[in-house]
Amino acid sequence: MIRNFLFHRVTPQKDLLWDPMRPELFEKVIRHITTKYSVVQFEEMMGSISLHSNKKAATIMFDDGYKDNIDFALPILQKYNVKASFYVVTDCISNNSPTWTHVLEYRFQNTQKKAIDLRFDFLPEELQVNTLNSNSEKLMYVSKLKPFLKKISSQNRKQVLDAVNYYFDDIKLPTLMMDWSDLRLLKEQGHFIGSHSQTHDMLGTIDDETIVFNDLKNSAEAIEKNLGHFPATISYPVGSYNEQVIRLSKKAGYKYGLAVKQTVFNSETDNFFEIPRIELYNESWFKTKLRISNKLETIKSLIHYR
Repeated sequence: MIRNFLFHRVTPQKDLLWDPMRPELFEKVIRHITTKYSVVQFEEMMGSISLHSNKKAATIMFDDGYKDNIDFALPILQKYNVKASFYVVTDCISNNSPTWTHVLEYRFQNTQKKAIDLRFDFLPEELQVNTLNSNSEKLMYVSKLKPFLKKISSQNRKQVLDAVNYYFDDIKLPTLMMDWSDLRLLKEQGHFIGSHSQTHDMLGTIDDETIVFNDLKNSAEAIEKNLGHFPATISYPVGSYNEQVIRLSKKAGYKYGLAVKQTVFNSETDNFFEIPRIELYNESWFKTKLRISNKLETIKSLIHYR
């Protein structure tokens, strides 16, 4: 059984809506994992029967491609001699633009504007607003809007995001992403660079096969062009995939597909295009240890069962 541990941002910078992991917690996590498990690089492990049959194996993974992965996570990985996998959104890397999920929350947190017309009939009545007067209102609203946007079609989601970008246009978006030279540095140091799609759209919510396939193919081609290798792995953006996405991922040339499921990976029985990962957050050390050991999910299932 293999534990694939997933991280996103690692920085002391605070975020009220999606708090990055503190570097001191990240180091505590890496120190703990390297003590308890045999840490291997995921793609290297998958190419070796002896490695992925190791029942105490663990891997370290990052999604998105944030610059703080270089600034804060990399020195800690070097300290503990850990080789990780970084799955990047290629448009975000090329344009130094954050993912749509980050942009959405950033605009609501930083705009000074109050008027915004989101009276779309596909939104629940409570989310159909035309004004948000205070910062607390905006934060409360977007904390409800974001999870709902993950459930609807890509086309409807784009309408909402376009409206938010139009009405809350008074801020400059931060430049938070790595660039291709950063990724070349990571590769030179023995880390793997894989795909997290071209656009970070939720592929499982797109009906058009051509759009999904092009997103998968264009991301792989960008990595191959800039880094000199075809990425073996696709990490599904926002954990969104279905049978169509799996089929098109195979067609695009990927060997592995990564999901976000809070459980361990059995390389003998699990689908290689639905490989689970255990996502870790900026939480208490007690709760983080429960996640690492997978005991938190066991506790949750017992409570639900009762």
